Amino acid sequence: MHLVDVLALVVLVIGAVAFVLGGLALARSADLEALYWLVVGVVGVRASVQMVRPAKG
Repeated sequence: MHLVDVLALVVLVIGAVAFVLGGLALARSADLEALYWLVVGVVGVRASVQMVRPAKG
C-alpha cells in the first residue's frame, strides 16, 4: 500500500466522521453546525476519491 493510499483512507475516515457529526448536529437542531460538518464531509470524501483516481493522460 502506497503512502497516498493511506492518506486517502485517513481523509475518507475523517470525511465519514464529519458526516456523523453533521447528523448528530441535525438531531440537536443546530443547523449551522450541521451544515458545516456536512460540507466538511463532502469535501473530505471528494478529496479522498481524487487522491486515488488515476491521472488522465
